[in-house]
Amino acid sequence: PMTTQRGELRTSSVLLDGDDIEEEAQHNANNDKYPASVKFILLNEICERFSFYGLKTILALYLTDYLLFSENQSTVIVHVFIMAAYTTTLLGGYISDAILGKYRTILYVSLVYSLGSIVLAVTAIPGFTSVGGGPPHWWGMALGLVLIALGTGGIKPVVSAFLGDQFKPQQAHLLTTIFHIFYFCINFGSVLSSLITPALRTYVAYSVAFGLPAVLLLVATAIFWLGRSQYTITPPSGAVLPTAIKVIRIGVVSRCQYVWGYLRGSRSPPPIHWLDAAGGHVPQERIADVKATLSVLFLFFPLPLFWSLFDQHSSRWVFQARAMDRHVTPSYQMEPDQMVALNPLLVLFMVPLFDRGIYKALAKMGRSPTPLQRMSIGMLITTFSFVAAGLLQLVLDQSTVSVFWQVPQFLLLTCGEIMVSITGLELAYTQAPASMKSLVMAGWQLTVAVGNLLVVVVAESGFEKQYQEFFFFAGLMLLSTLVFVVIARQYKYVTAAKEDEYQTLVHSPSIA
Repeated sequence: PMTTQRGELRTSSVLLDGDDIEEEAQHNANNDKYPASVKFILLNEICERFSFYGLKTILALYLTDYLLFSENQSTVIVHVFIMAAYTTTLLGGYISDAILGKYRTILYVSLVYSLGSIVLAVTAIPGFTSVGGGPPHWWGMALGLVLIALGTGGIKPVVSAFLGDQFKPQQAHLLTTIFHIFYFCINFGSVLSSLITPALRTYVAYSVAFGLPAVLLLVATAIFWLGRSQYTITPPSGAVLPTAIKVIRIGVVSRCQYVWGYLRGSRSPPPIHWLDAAGGHVPQERIADVKATLSVLFLFFPLPLFWSLFDQHSSRWVFQARAMDRHVTPSYQMEPDQMVALNPLLVLFMVPLFDRGIYKALAKMGRSPTPLQRMSIGMLITTFSFVAAGLLQLVLDQSTVSVFWQVPQFLLLTCGEIMVSITGLELAYTQAPASMKSLVMAGWQLTVAVGNLLVVVVAESGFEKQYQEFFFFAGLMLLSTLVFVVIARQYKYVTAAKEDEYQTLVHSPSIA
C-alpha cells in the first residue's frame, strides 16, 4: 500500500508538474500577444495623423497663395502653429494625470480638435470670410488653428502613454516593436494625406482639402470610442506637476541657503542630492519620481535643434521645391507640397529595415547600439540633411534643377528621424516614473515647440540667402549633437523591475 500510495503520489506529482508547465507555456504565449485594445488606438492614430499632416502639408501654400501672406510670414505662422500644438501638450498631460485620466482626455479633447478642423475647412470656402468682394480674411484660419493646436497638443502626450498602458509588466519586451508599429501608423496616415490633400487643393478647392481631414478626425474619434470596453484604463494619478514644482522649489531654496551659508563660513554638509531637502514635506517616493523625471528631461535639453531642422521639410523645403522643375513626365507636374509625402513614405519602408534588419544584425554581431547612441547618430545624420539642402540651394540659385534632387536630403532626414524620434519616444515612456509618464511625454513634445520657436526667430532675422540659413541650422545641429553626446554619457538607464509599473530606483551603469 505504501508503495502504491507513493506511486500514486508520484504520478499525481508528475501530472501536477505537467499542468504547471502547460499553464506556464500558455502564460508565456499570452505575454507575447498584443492586447486587443491596441488596434483601436492604432486605427485612431492613422486617421488623426491623416488629419493633422493633411492640413499641415497645404498650410504654407494656403497662407501664401490664398491668404496672400509672404513666404517669411507664412513660415513664421506655420512654425508658430506647430509650436503652439506642442506647447499645449503640458496642458494635456496635466488634465490627463490630474483630472480626467488618459481615456477621457483623449475622447473629450478630440472633440475640440474636430471643431477646429471644421472651422478651418468652412472658412476656406470662397467668399465666406471676404468683405465686400475683397480678399479672404485670416480670422477663420487663426481661430481654426488655435482650436486645432489645443486639440492635437492636448492628446499628443496622452495617446502614446495610453498605448503603453495596455501592456502588462511581463509584456515589456513588446514595447519596442509596438512603438515602431505606432510610428508606422503615424507615417501611413501622413503619406496618404500628403499626397491626397495637395491634389484636392489644386484640382478641387482648399475647403475640400481641409474638409477631408476634418471628416477623418471625426472618424478617428468614433474609432477610439468604439474600443472603450477593451481598454486598460488607469485612474488619474493626481496632480503630479504641482508636487514636482514643490519638490524642485524646496530643493533650489535649500541649495541656495547652503551656498549662502558656505560663503559666510559655514561648513555644514549639503544633502546627498539637492532634491532630498524636500524630505519631510513630500513623500520619498514622489522625490524619487521627480529625480527620475528630471534625469530624463535633462536628456531632452539639446533635442529642440533636431525639431528645428525636421519641421522645415513642410515649410522651407516646400518653398525650395516650388522653385524647382517638378515635372514627373513631360505632361505631368507634381505639386511642391507633395514632396512632403516623401518623408513618411520613406519611413514606411525604412522602419522595418531598421527594426528587423539593421538593429537585429548589429545585435547578432554584439554591437547593438544603446538608445542614446542611436539618437546621437541620428542627430549627426540630420546635420548632413541640411548640408545637402544648403548645397542644393547653391545650385538652385544658379539654375533650375529637378525636384528629385531633394531626395538625398529627405533620405538623410528620415534616417535621422527614425533614430531620434522613435527611439526618443520609447525612451521617454520606459524611463519615466509611472506617476509622471504623461508629464515626461509632454516634456518630449515640448522640445518640438522650442525647436519651432527657434525657426521663427531665425526666419524673422532674415538671412540674405536661403543657403546661408540652411548651413546655419546645420552648424547648430552639429553643436547640439556634441552637447547631447556629453549628456548621454552621464545618464544611467532605469530598468524595469516592479510588477505594477515599468520603473525602479535601481540604476545600471551607463553604457551610452
